[in-house]
Amino acid sequence: MTCSQRKVMPRKISSRALALLAFIFAFLALSVSAQDKTPASEEGVNLDGIIKETQKSFTNKGHAGIVWWIPTEFWEAAATKHGTTPEHARKTFEPLRNYVVVAVAVGTMGIGNVNWYSEQIIRSSVTLKDFEGTVYGPLTDLSGDANGLLSIFKPILSNLLGPMGQNIQLLFFPARSARGKLIADPKRDGMFTIEFSYPEEKVASQYEWKLPLTSLSPLKYCPVGKEVVQANWKYCPWHGNKLETTVIPSDEEAVPTQTKEKKVP
Repeated sequence: MTCSQRKVMPRKISSRALALLAFIFAFLALSVSAQDKTPASEEGVNLDGIIKETQKSFTNKGHAGIVWWIPTEFWEAAATKHGTTPEHARKTFEPLRNYVVVAVAVGTMGIGNVNWYSEQIIRSSVTLKDFEGTVYGPLTDLSGDANGLLSIFKPILSNLLGPMGQNIQLLFFPARSARGKLIADPKRDGMFTIEFSYPEEKVASQYEWKLPLTSLSPLKYCPVGKEVVQANWKYCPWHGNKLETTVIPSDEEAVPTQTKEKKVP
């Protein structure tokens, strides 16, 4: 990689840059609960941790970009941290639970710049694969709430991040599989993959999330050495023993089916 290429490596969207987004969404949540005088609780809010686990930036094969899965819990935590109550934060952002929301910006690396792909190319090149291997393309028929998120999200990122912000595409995928199982529940065991197929080459890059997210889970310890481990680890990397799974009760349970669910390995 040349020096000029290093200069254009896309940076992750920082928590400072996201603070403005968080403030905007906190304002929206507060507007719903203007009559509620109950103080908001900040217990368990870890925005930096959520961002670290859900954002993936990369440079490979002459390409650069960022893929950011934005769980609804991020917006709820941001609104709570900025003053609304947890109950009203959940009520405000409840419509977003109908989707898996992913922000994507990808381009080819030039001399001192990145030539970003258009929205049309991004939409036709990005797919989501769930835990059962089913592949989904971005949805085109969105709710008014989803379109409202789009109208706020893109202009703010454009102002904050310049060319990369202007070329971030917000994609919406279905929240549930054909059998009614949540595809990306950040508080329960699971996994899903976002794939980007480069239009000029017969290659693709995959970005995988293994769940649950540590930032949204109780601390998990190895019973042997008492070390803190990640919430999605099945075995302790130091001692090799199997780790017990701690599950947070979810607001979104799977729709009952007659078919026995397949366990995620």
